[in-house]
Amino acid sequence: MDNITLASNESIIHKTQTIIINGVRCDAVLTSRRLILVESETGRIHEDIPFAEIDLAISRVNKLREPFITLIIHTPDGGKRTIELIFIQLISNRNIVELEKCIVILKEHDVPIEGISQVAIRALLSKREKNTDESLVEEQVSRPAIPEWTIVGPLRNNRKSEEEEESPSRTPLMTIGIILLILVVLIGGISIVGQSLHEKPPAVPQNTTPSAVKTEVTISSTPIPTPAPTPTIQVTSIPADSLPPDSIPPTGVWVKVKYPGNFSGSIGARGRNIELSGSGTQWHQLPVTDTTIDGTIAKLDGSSDKMDVDIYKDGTLISRKITRVPYGVIELHATGPKQIMDDVVATPVPTPVIQSIEDYLPKLSIPTTGVWVRVYYPGYFYGTLGGQGLYTTMKSTGDQLYEIPANVGIVEGSIEKDDGSVGRLVTEVYKNATLISRMETRKPEGLIDIHVPV
Repeated sequence: MDNITLASNESIIHKTQTIIINGVRCDAVLTSRRLILVESETGRIHEDIPFAEIDLAISRVNKLREPFITLIIHTPDGGKRTIELIFIQLISNRNIVELEKCIVILKEHDVPIEGISQVAIRALLSKREKNTDESLVEEQVSRPAIPEWTIVGPLRNNRKSEEEEESPSRTPLMTIGIILLILVVLIGGISIVGQSLHEKPPAVPQNTTPSAVKTEVTISSTPIPTPAPTPTIQVTSIPADSLPPDSIPPTGVWVKVKYPGNFSGSIGARGRNIELSGSGTQWHQLPVTDTTIDGTIAKLDGSSDKMDVDIYKDGTLISRKITRVPYGVIELHATGPKQIMDDVVATPVPTPVIQSIEDYLPKLSIPTTGVWVRVYYPGYFYGTLGGQGLYTTMKSTGDQLYEIPANVGIVEGSIEKDDGSVGRLVTEVYKNATLISRMETRKPEGLIDIHVPV
């Protein structure tokens, strides 16, 4: 930990238990900008990975019933590499809690998350028998850093000596008797099997439901369905698999929506509109000829990817609108089908002015000596604060100041909103009236993990 150098605008968010990376014991340190893996025995930095270089984080469980995260990282030469963070077993499933904290922090820093949900991981690890669903368990297990349990010492020697003492007591007559008994069992088994093969199996009634032998649980993502038009709307939707994405229908008036993310809206003519939702490329036919086409299509995410909305008549493009604005909206008002319109970029949505943190926080006098943690939130919040295993539980609202013993070394804890508001929850750590850490979250029911050396 002494080898970690933080930038002026960087702070430590969380430090995990000892985990395994490629057979090496490491401690994972998550800052506000990167993931640092420090070797537990030497203190040497094993990996230093900015969050921006992580393309995907996948949570899984191996055959040893240990949860792990696979990180897919892009390299400067355009390649890919993977790292597995194995959270070894701890008392009271503490390793699952550590994995959940890492997943939450990675997600808050825009790292895409896939794999088994934490609820499924807890359910899987709580079973006493082996799970039969192979889709939830990683096949390969490679973890040389933690040895398997073996029986060593005097107990093994005693067992060996007992077997050696028993072996001389077996007489030739006893060995012959054992062989004859085995032959009798084999002959009896063969005769029973032969009789069962000649017997006709009983017929199973058709109305009898066979008992369930095996229950399989498969977790899969359900795509957002495209709602079918109601009987009162005379607009025909063309299924995505019935028309190639790049082909243009030769006759009729068609609307093409293309966006890799999710979108929704409505489009139509003469007041008869159809509701749209989904992702990818969709075609919709309008039962009109020369009339005004109106509608609104909006992105449902903050991506800057391009969304196209094209209108064709008899195979000819008559209108095209494009937006790259996060949560962008395209307004359609196409008239005069014979007029070809150029690309039109939708007007960007003005960025809301976010109040600075200094203007947001009320003025408060901080004591000039000691370690203090300030928590400010207009609504209710709750959590724990402390260090060295001694924690204090609090639940309050507004602007609160908590004193921490100066000898704790590291201030640890977590503060969480008690409601679904998007208001700003702010935590600050002071030492001798000097600000050494500040964190905030605007997420509904947002959580702030505190891990600050003092």
